[in-house]
Amino acid sequence: MVVELRNRTDGQLEQVQPQAVVDTLIRNFIIYGIEGLIMTLTNIPIVLTILRYKAIRDQKEFIIVAGLAFADGFNGFGYLVAAIGRVNQLLSGNAFVLKSRWHCGTTVWNIFWTFTNSFAGLMLLVISIDRLLAVSIPLRYFTFTKRYACILVGSAFAYICIPATVSFVLAYQFQEPEFPAYCLTGMGMHDRYYNYFVMFHLVTSFGSVILYGPTLRRSVGTSELTKVARLKKVTYTLGIHTCFTFLFNMVPDLLILYSNIPSSSQTPFYLMLNLNAMMNILIFTLRFKEMRNGLKALITCRTKIPAATAKVQSIQTQTRNRAF
Repeated sequence: MVVELRNRTDGQLEQVQPQAVVDTLIRNFIIYGIEGLIMTLTNIPIVLTILRYKAIRDQKEFIIVAGLAFADGFNGFGYLVAAIGRVNQLLSGNAFVLKSRWHCGTTVWNIFWTFTNSFAGLMLLVISIDRLLAVSIPLRYFTFTKRYACILVGSAFAYICIPATVSFVLAYQFQEPEFPAYCLTGMGMHDRYYNYFVMFHLVTSFGSVILYGPTLRRSVGTSELTKVARLKKVTYTLGIHTCFTFLFNMVPDLLILYSNIPSSSQTPFYLMLNLNAMMNILIFTLRFKEMRNGLKALITCRTKIPAATAKVQSIQTQTRNRAF
């Protein structure tokens, strides 16, 4: 559809849009902002709890959980910042001023998303790989320390920095004004890179679900010794998270990409993409007593968590012969 353009008194070009379009955008951006706020408030406390309390921080599984929560939390923060910025543009009458692809790519919210969206997808895959290792070589896995988990999370983030840098380099080549200033994600990326960006999240989510099949099969029927029972509990908990990944990441992604539903009616699917990240705090606090105790201690500003939580960690680390 051809959009009418007009010259502003300040010399800039802007799209002419009816009030109905403005109202729809404001409504959608406010909804995204609320989702972003919830994602931030339900994930950043997980990160802070794990970083603050040594008894939790020394458990490698929670380091990996912190990586996922970090990605989801700051992805949500990007939604919150975008909602504030875009609604402000719409109310001030500047949302439809044409900007370059480079300008859109360097808005605060798109910088956040360029990194965190892919990082969140890759962390889902990292979690599945970690669980597959845990049930495939449990005796060897018990000797791994948090250094192993830090290497996994750090490697995932380092990898994400490479394509993100490529995205900015490609976007820099497009300096001509062509997109409205509210700058959706794809408006700040080269078209081919945006296709990669979307497919990367879909493929990593799909891979995480596929890998969890053999992981769960291997974990069934293993020993009920304390450490192995703990391993199974973590595996099943992250398996629940993987089910939510399938429902709230893969299904809406596939519907957005391959259904014939018009883009104007796809808002509910985009909203579904964030539900998985919102479930993190519910899943981890219900399944892990140490996480519940840690969050309570964080909220009440205590410097230590109950001794029972620390005991879990000591059980996990005893009898180690060597560290990864």
